[in-house]
Amino acid sequence: MSNYRTKLRGFGIPDVTCNALKHKSPDDRTSAKNVKKARRAEVNYLPPYPAGEDEHSLEKIREELITEFKKKNNEKMVSDKMSKTFALRRHEVINQCPSVQAMKDRWPALFNCSQISAEFQRITTVPLEPTFMAALDLHTPKLLKLFRAKGGALGQRLRIIMELMEDSSHPSVERTREVVLRCLVEYLGESGEHLITEFNDTEDLEELEQLVVTITVITKAGHSPSDNSKEIGIVIEGTEVITGLGDIARACCLLFGLTYTLNLSYPRKLKYTFEVFQKLLMELEATKLSKKVQSFRSKLLA
Repeated sequence: MSNYRTKLRGFGIPDVTCNALKHKSPDDRTSAKNVKKARRAEVNYLPPYPAGEDEHSLEKIREELITEFKKKNNEKMVSDKMSKTFALRRHEVINQCPSVQAMKDRWPALFNCSQISAEFQRITTVPLEPTFMAALDLHTPKLLKLFRAKGGALGQRLRIIMELMEDSSHPSVERTREVVLRCLVEYLGESGEHLITEFNDTEDLEELEQLVVTITVITKAGHSPSDNSKEIGIVIEGTEVITGLGDIARACCLLFGLTYTLNLSYPRKLKYTFEVFQKLLMELEATKLSKKVQSFRSKLLA
């Protein structure tokens, strides 16, 4: 096995050629610096180009994709071209590390909700939204029991959040999921304000440009409080990548999916929340847990 990676590099396997010294910038030409490899159970981390295709032919398909995406009722054609250009997109994301705005300009279809889910499945082979929501609903009764049993200042904060659900005699599934996720962040010792940022439409929204990774909830005032509507979106690197989402749970799911599709690190102040999303809800690399998440998992499954 001593020269196994060298042989793979000779065959042009992208997973190893991306770390060859000649492919690194002059300042990074040390074997241990900026190593690019799958770290979160990515099955197709850096796939090779499809047979008979190269960078130039796939670039032409990408240009066609932009035109097709602008047409109405063209989801099938867009999906086919997105699937065909998957390798080109991953090479850009992994090797070039472009900004989110640059990716949105080159790959506008990638920021469509259905395409985020499709891209996540291409990378991990796991369906995104069905798996996330099913696991969240499965654990909801035990999670609510854990939250209600918590005492002290944290228990008080959790009870205030859970009042959102208890205000209604028949809370919707979406409202219940939102309450559980908001409580989960606090229960893990992190702040919900780092995950969800709320604004009024009367406020100066230039602050959005300063946000790194967050879910935004913009309340639009109506004639009465009951007429107020909320617009939910996702902001990454100051760029509004998705708007018009219906509920917080779906926004959390898609934000998690975007960390894979754009190869983003988890937000440092939400590392345990995203670890729970990955390892407990999605069951990706579920055997390697931090001490905090291992303790939480033990309580959840007790």
